[in-house]
Parts: sequence; C-alpha cells; structure tokens
Amino acid sequence: MPRARKQTANVVEVSAPQVLITRDQYFQDIKVRWEIHQYEVNKLREDVSKLTETVAPYVKNALDFLTEKYQQISAKYATN
Repeated sequence: MPRARKQTANVVEVSAPQVLITRDQYFQDIKVRWEIHQYEVNKLREDVSKLTETVAPYVKNALDFLTEKYQQISAKYATN
C-alpha cells in the first residue's frame, strides 16, 4: 500500500517583535549587570584567598613530612 502524501503545514506569519526596552535602558541594564559581575568576582577572589591562607599550613606540613621521609629513604639507600 503506497504512503499517503502529508498535508502541507499551515504557514503562520510572524511580525517583528515589539521593542520592550529602549536602547538607553538596555545599556543601563548592561552596566548594572557588569557591576554585579565585578562584585561577585571580587567576592570569589576573597574566598579563594581565604581558602589559600587556610590550606597553606597543611600543605607545607605535608611537604615537609614527605621531604623528611624522602631524605631518610635516600640516606638509607646511599649508605648501602
């Protein structure tokens, strides 16, 4: 049985969208969004700095421990 031809789709005409905000309002919105972005980035930078200050002593202790163990192992095998 042959396939039946589909009907053509209904074509809907779309008009150009109405202007919701003016160009000046748009630029003002961009400026406000940029200020919010800058504020958030500065807060992120502060948080990363606090994290670094908090974690740094632990990392230093871990590296000192590993360095000490490495030197002990190196000295053990150097004498053999």
